[in-house]
Amino acid sequence: MVDYTYSEEMCKKYGCCNDTCRQNVNDIAVCLPKSRVSINGVTTFANESCILLCDPSKQKTDEYKENNEKMIQMLAKQFSTLKNFDSLIINSYRSGSVIVNYTVQVMGSVTLEQLENVTNSLPASDLKTTGFVVIGGPQGPIDIDSSVNITCRPKETLGVVRWYLIDEWNTKKTEITKGQEADFTSNVLTMEDNVHLNHISGSWKGSIQCVYAKGSIQHTASTVLDIALLPEIQAKSTPQFSDCRLNQFTKAIIECKISKSTENYTVTWNTALSFTEIGPEIQNNVLTYKAEAIINCESYNMNRNETLNVACTFTNKRAKSNQNKTQKVEIPVILGSSKFCKEDRVWPITKNNYTAIIPCENSAVGSKMRLCNEGWNEEFSTCVNLELNSIKKDIETLNKGIGLIKDDADGLFIRIKDSTTVQTFNSYANINASVGILEAMNKVSKQQSNQWNDTVMPNFVSAISNALNKTDSWNNPETKDTNLSVTYLQTVEDIISNSNLTMSQPQKSNNVQLEVCNNTGGAHCSNFNASISTDSSVVVVAFRNLHEILPKYETRPLETTILSVTTANNKTDPISVQMMFDHGEDRLRNHEMYCLFWDEHNNTWSKDGCTWGGAGKQKLCTCTHNSAFTIMMSRNAETLPYMKELTYAGLGVSIVSLVLCLIIEFLVWDTVVKSDISNFRHVALVNISFCLLMAHCGFLATSKPEAIPQNWCSILTVFKHFFFLAVFFWMLCLSIVLLHQLIFVFDQLRKKVFLVLSITVGYVCPLICVATTFITFENGQEDKYYSKETCWLIYQGVLKGSLFSFVIPALTIVMVNLFTLVVVIMKIVTPTVSDSKARDNKDVARGMIKTIVFLSPVLGITWLLGILVLYLDLTQKPFAQIVSYAFTIFNSLQGFLILLTNCLVEKKVIDALQKRFQSKQSVNAKSESSGKATSSVTMK
Repeated sequence: MVDYTYSEEMCKKYGCCNDTCRQNVNDIAVCLPKSRVSINGVTTFANESCILLCDPSKQKTDEYKENNEKMIQMLAKQFSTLKNFDSLIINSYRSGSVIVNYTVQVMGSVTLEQLENVTNSLPASDLKTTGFVVIGGPQGPIDIDSSVNITCRPKETLGVVRWYLIDEWNTKKTEITKGQEADFTSNVLTMEDNVHLNHISGSWKGSIQCVYAKGSIQHTASTVLDIALLPEIQAKSTPQFSDCRLNQFTKAIIECKISKSTENYTVTWNTALSFTEIGPEIQNNVLTYKAEAIINCESYNMNRNETLNVACTFTNKRAKSNQNKTQKVEIPVILGSSKFCKEDRVWPITKNNYTAIIPCENSAVGSKMRLCNEGWNEEFSTCVNLELNSIKKDIETLNKGIGLIKDDADGLFIRIKDSTTVQTFNSYANINASVGILEAMNKVSKQQSNQWNDTVMPNFVSAISNALNKTDSWNNPETKDTNLSVTYLQTVEDIISNSNLTMSQPQKSNNVQLEVCNNTGGAHCSNFNASISTDSSVVVVAFRNLHEILPKYETRPLETTILSVTTANNKTDPISVQMMFDHGEDRLRNHEMYCLFWDEHNNTWSKDGCTWGGAGKQKLCTCTHNSAFTIMMSRNAETLPYMKELTYAGLGVSIVSLVLCLIIEFLVWDTVVKSDISNFRHVALVNISFCLLMAHCGFLATSKPEAIPQNWCSILTVFKHFFFLAVFFWMLCLSIVLLHQLIFVFDQLRKKVFLVLSITVGYVCPLICVATTFITFENGQEDKYYSKETCWLIYQGVLKGSLFSFVIPALTIVMVNLFTLVVVIMKIVTPTVSDSKARDNKDVARGMIKTIVFLSPVLGITWLLGILVLYLDLTQKPFAQIVSYAFTIFNSLQGFLILLTNCLVEKKVIDALQKRFQSKQSVNAKSESSGKATSSVTMK
């Protein structure tokens, strides 16, 4: 009969699923109308009591039967209005007033309007129909990896359809979504909705159900997916390597294991060896098939065959085409001439260039491997904790399109967190698995247009924090790198980007802190010695020790906290992020700090779009984009181009100039030194020139410190220290003489007193300073008193280090000398009454300039630039560079400037030199004329 078909019971019990059946059956109502509708209903009667009906022990009483019949009549009264109404059976009662579960059979078609009329007359009712929707799908067994199409077509327009998978045991119902193996289409014209399953796997075995909801009525239809399964096979040989060195025959047991299944597989073995089948054996829902093979070692030694192969094939004859699944086992043979690795604890004897494999411990999934390569290599493990492997499989199922990630998210994150807290977690295989799970979960979440919310974040933060407990576990045993950390970071950032977070409190764990940082009130988010402020709402994830395993920057490891900044709710507005890293306080002088971000497009660290706050704000980094950020110090200090060349060229010129200056002083001494004042000045000038000459020679002698023996480096440091100080103390003597002359005009300093005081100040004071410094810094110990790299005093910060035993007295003297210069200038600016009329402003200005130019070199005024050099950092460009170059040029050429201002342009000195050379010429001329006269007399 075209309009009739067999019941579901007949289909399941006898396989009568089509319009015809050859079974001889006596069942009642086995042939039913195709248009029949079955209704499962739940109705709540608020005014009825459940005391009797909800008590199973009362079911045989007359009172129960009376009340039960009353309920049937109340319900049947409404459903009997349906055409072709057949029967109503109450299945159960539940408390809550009276909640009735019942089934209604209608042996014909029903309209949506008729059903809605029933529900209107039965308030607080939910109905579920079967037969109102027609479903079409494959009949009979379905091959693994094939494609199927299931179509649902309602009799009337019902709106959006939802698809479900009910497992083969009818215990679990899961919603189907778009995934790796599932896709949906619909046709409005034909009112057909389709689910397409591509490369179908065993996960789909069960029933596919489509559900249309219209008000309180659900219209359903289902079809069975009978998938002809093929097993996952785990195969191995015991022993893994056949030892044919001494034996004529050896035995190997080949095992093929599968999970217990309802399928009836046929197992065959493919090998040239003679073997005996054993099994199957059943243990813990695992079926083990064995073949015991005998290996003739003599033939393998003669033929030099290095390996033999065995294969087990599982055949499912219910499948149409994809019936077989084969797993091969290679058994390397250790011949008499073979190289091998001896047994080592749990590791068996292993042939050279092969990998030994042993099972995992503690129920972990995977294996342990160890390569034999002219000796044992390091162990490599793929063992993953059982629970992590279970989570991985659940995510793979979700990725296929079976289930909603939003329904399972909380439970999955709790399971991941718990899995990362176990003692056996800290291994590369487990960390790799956990990162892969998080990555796959987020992929599924995006696939299903789902966003993570606040509820999953505590467990998420705990899980990713636990993964960082031991950073040495991130080293890949095969590649010897930690590149998994990049995947970890990008996965965390992707999950945050795919989140809708509104939480007001940060989530904190040992190694990771997560916080939503809002720009309201200028609030700062602080995490792990770093803080952040921004002009937009962002999610900040701080990692305490991730920098230890992330890729290096220009071959240098990272140094401090990683901050991952993502705009809240994945907004794309441009932002400005200001980060303060406490690590900036550890910056060394003249070293630039690099503000870095992870450039995922080029897979490297970059400085683009980020600026450092400079020496004044050395903890600050400002960036104009999202990413993972950190800060690190440059390897080398900032340098000034050609600074050494300028220094040594200037020193060379100064040394020559100072030698000339001393020679000139020697030549003109008697002529220019006529008074006590001139004596004082030239004595100071000679000593300044001499001490500066010695200091500069010492400086040039240490131009290559690496070539100087350690003892000589210490001696030259003391030498330079003493003579540079002596220069300044002799400058002080000259300054005091000038100051005394200006203030005490009529009280001249005696020559003897000056000599005693000047020698004491000029040589004894620096000697005391040097000796005290030498003793204070552990008797001139290296790296305390002097540096071997420079053969000079050490600078360790403001007022720290032996350098300040030179800087403090030198700058003090320079300040005194500056005062003297100011007094001299004031004297010029305020002339005496007799001179005031004769001098104009130009003369005064000319006199001031001349005074500054002539006195600055011998009073060391240019050394004032040294204060700025000590204070300024070379990262403060360009001012620091200008000051440093000026300081170097002026002070390396100090000897030349002394020669220029005190000898070459001083009229008395020039006149004395001319007079000296002219007298010599006249003497020579007189001697020549006298000689000529004598010779003429003789001739006469």
